[in-house]
Amino acid sequence: MILVAKQYRGDVVESFHLGYAVAVNDNNEIIFTAGESEYPVFIQAAAAPFQTAVLLESGAVDKFNLDDEDIAIASSSHNGEAYQAEAVTRLLRKAGLNLDALQCGIHPPLDHTSYEQLILQGRRPTVLHNSNSGVHAGILTAAKAMDIDINSYTNVEHPIQQRIFEKIKDYSEKEKIPMEVDNGNIPTYFMPLFNLAIMYRKLAAGTDESLQKIFHVMNLHPKLIAGKGRFDTDFITAMHGKAVSKYGFEGVRCIGIRTESGHTGIAIKVLDGNWKAADSMAIAILKHLKMLDEETLDKLDKYETTALKSHSEKAIGKLETEIVIDEK
Repeated sequence: MILVAKQYRGDVVESFHLGYAVAVNDNNEIIFTAGESEYPVFIQAAAAPFQTAVLLESGAVDKFNLDDEDIAIASSSHNGEAYQAEAVTRLLRKAGLNLDALQCGIHPPLDHTSYEQLILQGRRPTVLHNSNSGVHAGILTAAKAMDIDINSYTNVEHPIQQRIFEKIKDYSEKEKIPMEVDNGNIPTYFMPLFNLAIMYRKLAAGTDESLQKIFHVMNLHPKLIAGKGRFDTDFITAMHGKAVSKYGFEGVRCIGIRTESGHTGIAIKVLDGNWKAADSMAIAILKHLKMLDEETLDKLDKYETTALKSHSEKAIGKLETEIVIDEK
């Protein structure tokens, strides 16, 4: 298969984005592949639900009286909207932590309206608006629950990062995983798309108590996982408890879905890192696998075919994905 998202200006293809993808079933058999299933990617924020497994196993839920919203925000890559920043603040407060503990850095909210509101209020973005602040708050909370020193918690040698690394190796069924530093200053894992798909198949299947809880919580609170105008939130909402989606940045998207025949994990990489192409490719693959009904497809139509608009909001083109059968 060849996976390509084409951007049209009018009826003319102006540019295109190539993608690699793989889908696996409950037996880790490949049921869909485009490009190289062993193509390695930095998973970045796609690791979040599995990092949260360490939080659940740390004893933090009972020790700090964490609720489902706390677990959801720890599994997020959020927009930096006000309610999401407040959810991070609540989690930190429960663990007796303050903003100074977060080492994720500062960037403007991904949601433009939220950024405009900050400007109008004469305020600057803080670490709370970082899309990874929930993940960092969860990692810090896990460390506090286990009485581990939180200084240098972002370093790969730190005990909490070592615990996370062991979880990633277990869930991915990959022992040797190179690491670098992601945009939020914590380790990111370099692994084949195939192993990343296995991780999300396990999340959908709830292969242990932690993953069962995380899958459930992500479905309960999809707005905390990403936010307004984001594929992950809209997809989880449209699937009514049957699937999760997580963007990992630089064109990486992962999906775990429950169907009548079992559980499927999907991992996608847009080779040039395009965000919108990753959205479109996800729908195209699920449609190809006949995992979305017409009602759900209608709800997600804006991601299957994304409108290209001028600065005055005039429709001037579109982006949509084609799956081409390679007959070689």
